[in-house]
Amino acid sequence: MKNLLYYSVLLLVMALLLPACSSDENTKKMTGEQAEAVSQAAYQTVLVSVESVAKQLALPGEFIPYYDVALYAKVNGFIKSMPVDVGAKVNRGQVLATMEAPELESDLSRTLSDLTAAKGRLNISKSNYRRLVQASKTAGAVAPQELDQSQAVVMGDSANLTSQQQRVAAARQMKQYLMLTAPFDGVVTERILSPGALVGPTQKDAQPMLKLKEIGRLRLQVTVPEVYAGQIRQDAPVTYSVNAFPGKVFTGKINRISYNVERSVRAELIEIEVKNPGLQLMPGMYATVGFPVQRQSKSLYVPKSAVVVSMEGSYVITVVKGKTHWVTVQTGNETAGQTEVIGNLKPTDQVLVKGSDDIRDNVAIKTIRATSTVGTREVSAR
Repeated sequence: MKNLLYYSVLLLVMALLLPACSSDENTKKMTGEQAEAVSQAAYQTVLVSVESVAKQLALPGEFIPYYDVALYAKVNGFIKSMPVDVGAKVNRGQVLATMEAPELESDLSRTLSDLTAAKGRLNISKSNYRRLVQASKTAGAVAPQELDQSQAVVMGDSANLTSQQQRVAAARQMKQYLMLTAPFDGVVTERILSPGALVGPTQKDAQPMLKLKEIGRLRLQVTVPEVYAGQIRQDAPVTYSVNAFPGKVFTGKINRISYNVERSVRAELIEIEVKNPGLQLMPGMYATVGFPVQRQSKSLYVPKSAVVVSMEGSYVITVVKGKTHWVTVQTGNETAGQTEVIGNLKPTDQVLVKGSDDIRDNVAIKTIRATSTVGTREVSAR
């Protein structure tokens, strides 16, 4: 009986242990497969390509208004009327909004009254002075001190009159500020406030009443990479195209050069003045601008996907002896699927086809060969 009980317990324990052992074996097997899959993971690389730069450098640009202003109220008051709205074409000096402020009317009336009183006092003091001068011709009739005092009164009243005239001019000018006028020819692009709104410079979080832009003329702004900055010349001809008008090529010239390389992007800002009488082009549109430049040396190209743009800047990831290296670059001309890069690169360098900031610097990775058409020749990765 004891033997039977012993064998029963033994069989029960074996039955419980067999699935656990099988599970451990499966887990080990799966872990091994995952490790093998990870070890087989590899990144595609291509060689940096050397090509001649096209004579026409193509760079992106953006249209901005020639003038762009937000119009605020200069005095405190309520908007009485606003005869313009979004899209209205206005001329310089045209009234865009009218405000009302009764206290300004009161100030003007008070200063006009003070001016009238000042004129009256001056006329009286002048009359008294003339009589004293006439009387002083008779010896002993007028004391010299009395004559001097009368003359001083005339000078004081005259100064007071000038002060009152200036106060009236200031009050009239403040009243003129109740009319908001256009500072230049343009188009109303935003109307923020409506009639009845309280406006003025003393208001907390003051908002503009309108936004006005001059778009009859536009500025086409382009940032030119540092490597080309030395070849940009004032009044040099350029061509540009806009996606909104496919197939149409516009012409212009370089009107302004900043003569300053921005450290953040290592590029120089230039402006092209664009006449836009038909208002076909609009601020915010992008353009592709062609510059007639030619580099003396050949340029290096990589796939567009190889360039990583992050908080650290623009860079490509090269692979040297199985380890990654970040190489800071500037981007230049673009061709089909390829981007010109300027930096510490050589034609024999291998770069990752698809760069990512998830791939850190100086880490070991596995690479495989990849073929990519760069420029006019096929490149095979090692």
